[in-house]
Amino acid sequence: MKRNLLIIILALSIAACTSKQTPIKKAVPVLTVAKLRVEGMSCTDCEQSIAKGVKQLPGIDSISANHLDSTAFVRFDSTKTNLALISKAIEGRGYQVVKTIKK
Repeated sequence: MKRNLLIIILALSIAACTSKQTPIKKAVPVLTVAKLRVEGMSCTDCEQSIAKGVKQLPGIDSISANHLDSTAFVRFDSTKTNLALISKAIEGRGYQVVKTIKK
């Protein structure tokens, strides 16, 4: 009985080692670029504050804010975040997103 059990365990171990394993597929990032009109910026500190808040979100590839023309360009992985969350992060810093122009 012990011998049969040992043979079964050995056979299962060999079968597990030789079976084909399906590779794990990783999610392919879907990069989206958006231009946001942001009111309330008046200096470079405002730009840095917005960038700091947005960079905390998952999936942000880059963020660039400009107080001179009241815009922010964001490149992000849309499988990890979205424009609503980005706008909320900006508004959480005390600025107002008034328009989103998706590129």
